[in-house]
Amino acid sequence: MVLSVSPEGTTLWDQFSYSGAPESFAWVLPTKGIVEVGLSSDALFQTLEGLTQVSISSPIINCPPPPSCGIDSPSSADSGGTGGGGPPVQVIAQETVGPFETVQLSSNDPDALYDWLQTHNYFVPQDLEPVIADYVAEGFNFLALKLVPGQGVDAMRPVRVTTPGAGATLPLRMVAGGTGPVTPITLWMLGEGRYEPVNFPSFQIDQSSLLWNWDESRSNYAELKQIGYNATSGRGWLIEAGEPVSTYSIEYTLTDLVNYDQEESGYTGDPAKGVTPIDELMADLGKLYGGISPDQAWISRMTGELTREALDDDLDLGASPDQSFVPRYFEAQVSIGTPPACPSFPPCSPWEGGGTGSDLDAPAADDIWGARGGCSMGTGSGSSIVLGGLALAAALAFSRRRRRS
Repeated sequence: MVLSVSPEGTTLWDQFSYSGAPESFAWVLPTKGIVEVGLSSDALFQTLEGLTQVSISSPIINCPPPPSCGIDSPSSADSGGTGGGGPPVQVIAQETVGPFETVQLSSNDPDALYDWLQTHNYFVPQDLEPVIADYVAEGFNFLALKLVPGQGVDAMRPVRVTTPGAGATLPLRMVAGGTGPVTPITLWMLGEGRYEPVNFPSFQIDQSSLLWNWDESRSNYAELKQIGYNATSGRGWLIEAGEPVSTYSIEYTLTDLVNYDQEESGYTGDPAKGVTPIDELMADLGKLYGGISPDQAWISRMTGELTREALDDDLDLGASPDQSFVPRYFEAQVSIGTPPACPSFPPCSPWEGGGTGSDLDAPAADDIWGARGGCSMGTGSGSSIVLGGLALAAALAFSRRRRRS
């Protein structure tokens, strides 16, 4: 999921992952007022993933440089790391958005609302009836979405929903329907400053707890995540990133993709309406940035592995009291296992002018170990060390037979 909050409004992006009959897919979201629905792309999520991924490197191995043999080796720069009388259910808005039929509903009768959804083929798990009743009692409207008849599952795209006002809340209670014992979620939050959960616990990984296993070429980052989740009884959110973000970097990456690989970008446009792929992208970015001041834009990344019991409350987010950066580049200070051996070099030949020279064919120390005379191994958050990775927000979509995951 992606959430952008600004004085102009709040926009939620949801990325679907569903397998099953197209006619059985439905997605229902509690809303306030009338909302605006638009299409997005998987590429947006991939771009935000790339901007916020965590990287862990091994401890530095300090090895002696090769003998110079009287020949100056080239220097290299140190490189960076890695209503009362009306009908019981009122249709307040209805439109087709890309491959989806969407309808916005208002009702004071939760039973009538649930029956309306079922009758119109918006299939919602029965265990969500009391949840829907709670939202109705709290004055929420509902956005319901399903595939247009004839559209296949492969036509599905992420959607965005824009609500007036700056309200940072995720309706987690609706996620519970049809889920298993644990629901993994990754949330990116854009706003002016760093955000964090208000009514759920959160934690960060302490670099001093990181351990590098040379034999397995990985760290214990995944295990530390799980310890944090367990310590919070499956309610905790790991704050993995919190930093200023250049809106240009997001726009440049996606614009380049649309211009040179439009199909891969996922932005198709709507030729019948004169909307080009670039137009569609710019509309998406317009909602992402909203009224956020470019020089105050921050991106926060949070991951959770929420138990079913944890999905008994919606997630409220607010500005963090601590507006410092959240580090995501780590170097493990402690290791186990056998580190790779330092390279050996032949001695200098007598005719090579230096006292402790090396063979001309021998690689320079900087080429192997870097300018600091050391090396390290590293992995990013996309590798096996970060279990959970990119958790899709598919848990909000429902199926008659199968819950999408």
